Amino acid sequence: MMKKIYFFNNNITRVKSLLKKITKKSKGRIFENTSHDRVFDDFEGFLASSYTQPVIHAPFREEDKRCFATMENITQYLTQQTPKENPPLISIIMPTHNRQNIIKTAINSVLKQNYKNFELIIIDDGSTDNTTKIIQKIKDQRIKLLKNKKCQGVSHARNQGLKNAKGQYISYLDSDNTWDPRYLEAMIGAFQKLPNADAIYGGQLLYRGEQKNPFAIRYGSYNKSLLQNRNYIDLNTFCHKKEVYETLGGFDENLKRYVDWDYILQIAETSQIYSIPILLSHYYYDKAPNTITNNPQLNIHLKKLRQKQEKRIKNRETPLKNIETKKNVSAIIPSYESLEDLKECIKSLLKPKREWLEIIVIDNNSNKSVIEYLKKLETKNKIKLILNKTNYGFTYAINQGIKISKPQNDILILNNDAIITPNSIEIMQKKAYELPECGIIVPQQVLPAGTPTITTHVPYANPDYECDVNPSAHHKNIINPPLFHSGKILELNFAPFFCTYIKRTTLNQSLGLDPEYGRHYRSDRIYCNYIRHIMNQKIYHTSEAIVYHKLQKSTNHLKKENQTTEYKTMFIKNQWTKEERKKLGYQKAPWDT
Repeated sequence: MMKKIYFFNNNITRVKSLLKKITKKSKGRIFENTSHDRVFDDFEGFLASSYTQPVIHAPFREEDKRCFATMENITQYLTQQTPKENPPLISIIMPTHNRQNIIKTAINSVLKQNYKNFELIIIDDGSTDNTTKIIQKIKDQRIKLLKNKKCQGVSHARNQGLKNAKGQYISYLDSDNTWDPRYLEAMIGAFQKLPNADAIYGGQLLYRGEQKNPFAIRYGSYNKSLLQNRNYIDLNTFCHKKEVYETLGGFDENLKRYVDWDYILQIAETSQIYSIPILLSHYYYDKAPNTITNNPQLNIHLKKLRQKQEKRIKNRETPLKNIETKKNVSAIIPSYESLEDLKECIKSLLKPKREWLEIIVIDNNSNKSVIEYLKKLETKNKIKLILNKTNYGFTYAINQGIKISKPQNDILILNNDAIITPNSIEIMQKKAYELPECGIIVPQQVLPAGTPTITTHVPYANPDYECDVNPSAHHKNIINPPLFHSGKILELNFAPFFCTYIKRTTLNQSLGLDPEYGRHYRSDRIYCNYIRHIMNQKIYHTSEAIVYHKLQKSTNHLKKENQTTEYKTMFIKNQWTKEERKKLGYQKAPWDT
């Protein structure tokens, strides 16, 4: 039985309600953003780039072709992993309806597979042309034909195929697409290589109509948040163990469109998926006139998919809810104005109750209502409080908080507009002490729907829906990406200090954050560089911890109030005034002009 992987509990309803206030509705459409700059030069860069930009358009550069050729080598490696004795049976599900002109091509691409131990289950969904006769003329005992008297839809057809499947593994091929002869061989080889995988997927060559040359390739290393935001995994290159179907059930027959995406989303929440960088599936747009994607009236089903998605999120529970924390933690929150955001932030820390967590707020000269709220919390012993008469910025405030924190506590740096979801701190701590040479761990940094910077960080994303932006195309911060990626852990070379878990041992061995040369920003870059290059420690991103970021509300307050002096000095120049340097004993670097 597969272990369920969940993140949230019902408390997330409050967070969702708040975020809806700043959400731009999607109007039942999928955002199209397929023109991306390609900045990678090698295969490692390609894998990292694919995490946020899974489509590459022709014409292909030499750098692209090197990566595609490497994927060919990976294919050869995986085909060598296929068992020579007692190869497992794989069931192939092919629904079809009125495809007399193209069905034979799809069937032949299966029959030409190098891997021979398969059954091809074709479900003729009430065809009124010669599709059935063409199938019946193909004599191969591995073909099983199921016939519906009337068309009942692709989900019903696939579910019929699943009920009749006898294979250990399940794969899917639509009747307007094809496979490379090595496809099944490579997929079975990948399952042999990854025994804990419940499902795997590869990449695709994308074609228009009957064109012989692909107009693009689609492959993305497994990104759970992007998958939830916008689909980039196609069923025609997706394969799973039969146990997945037996546990989860089949396709939702009430959905007329986005059924593939819905099914893969459900599998992603209950099973372990791996991405496999191979290009053995051929996907054709506009090859058949009766495709679901050509019917704009079915776009309404995107709303239904989102409703199902939201319902699943509300009902999630985390498998780590009983996790023991081994270290106490000090949450350091530098804060300025933005009272409602601050309340939500602290509320998410106080509930559920955490005896091992101390909360330290450093206020940078906010208004009276903010101060009164913080003083009440301090009086009730909910927080430790520092009230600054001058706004010295983010970095200085963090160091003030660290100075009064309990000396053995790990540190959680947190923006005042961050909302911690249940168990995220516990998960970050667990990963921080499990992962090799870990100094810093960061969660998903989920920006709410409608946030303008979503596509700056994740160019492929639909900005009308929330998305994690910590692994970022803008920051180019993904390093050493796994060849076969489980979607759980990524190594980063930099993480913005919006929500950052730092082990106390790492902090003690470092110089701490540098406010002298990074008054507001830059200090996170300096610190990440220091622990990586001097201390030889690593920065990791875990997708299992999720924190919402409402994004720079305090910054906007300061910008509105004082655009010409304090804001420009702190946020544009990122410098100290001459008087401040003198008071604090700081130098002005000759390069900081």
